[in-house]
Amino acid sequence: MVSPFLPYPGVPHAGGKLVFFLLRVLSKHHSLVLLSRCFPGEERHVPYLKNMLAGVEIIPFHGPVNPDSIRSVLRTIWSYYRLSRKASEILKRKRFDICQVEFTETGVFWRRQLGIPSVLSCHDIIAKPAFRRYRASRGFFRILNWVSWRTKQRLENHSVQKFQLVFTLSEEDREWAKRLYAGVTIRVLRYPGGIDFAELPRREVPGRVLFLGAMHRPQNVESVRYFRETIWPSVKKEVPEAEFWVAGGGVPKAMERELSCDDRVTMTGFVEQVEKMYKSAAVFVAPILAGGGVIVKILDAMAAGVPVVTTTYGNEGIRAKPGKEIIIADNPRDFVSSVVHLLRDEELRNSVGRAGRQYVANNFSEDSLAATIEETYREISLIET
Repeated sequence: MVSPFLPYPGVPHAGGKLVFFLLRVLSKHHSLVLLSRCFPGEERHVPYLKNMLAGVEIIPFHGPVNPDSIRSVLRTIWSYYRLSRKASEILKRKRFDICQVEFTETGVFWRRQLGIPSVLSCHDIIAKPAFRRYRASRGFFRILNWVSWRTKQRLENHSVQKFQLVFTLSEEDREWAKRLYAGVTIRVLRYPGGIDFAELPRREVPGRVLFLGAMHRPQNVESVRYFRETIWPSVKKEVPEAEFWVAGGGVPKAMERELSCDDRVTMTGFVEQVEKMYKSAAVFVAPILAGGGVIVKILDAMAAGVPVVTTTYGNEGIRAKPGKEIIIADNPRDFVSSVVHLLRDEELRNSVGRAGRQYVANNFSEDSLAATIEETYREISLIET
């Protein structure tokens, strides 16, 4: 298994959590070797992984100092190239039955190995949100977003065509991939919601509205800014005791200054135990404005029994029933109304929370994911043979 992010217990991002879960599941019946980039400070997790797996090889990566600088972008691209070259070396000196590669970006420099079936996990179809941003933009930004969309589409096509099979995490992403990338065999892996904490008891703090996500990601910055500027002032006016919590590390300095001006807003920074944060929320908000793949933070909130207010894009890969298992609000007025209604109505909060948790348990289970991946491995092994 090749991953650009080291998977380990408590890894703070959704992609890493899924890869670690896959390692746990697959290592019960298979001999696994992991190749991964390793950020500073993550070396302490390597002994645990070595005890769990047949082998672990890492490529040290210091990460982008400034994600927006050309130097940092080039450093990141170079790290993906090194990861691919290292994988080729390992595949030549050892015999493997299957190679699974995580994230579309990892596949850009991938060299297909003869005689070894290979699978790519697309955690998101990256061309989809890029296309939506292009369609929603105007003027000069429309030109820039068109270039971004076409570039991402071509890179993604270049990546997926190298693999015998591609996993997506939702039916919607599968349909997009089928339309965009002819000849690619695709299966859906349903990301299990609330890994390791779905059954823990709720500890709701009345009035607490939560957003949780890695705040160095532009999509999360966009969501928080949208909520803070267009939704929160009206919610606070209607429910004065409400408090807005933003959980996640990497808040940009400009946003930190904006949020710190409001004494009803709390920034937690990086959270070690996200399950406690989910369980404390009265309402979880996820104003997803472009969308891509399954929004795992929504799945996790639902698995924790927290009522979720999101957009149609946020529910796209989940397909929960609006108004019963999840609340959908695609404009500021409806979003305000939905959050206020939930904060004021404990019975409604409990009803939506219970229904959402049951929906995730029924449709995004660990057993289903494990069965899908084992069946797929058998299938591509037979095809290659």
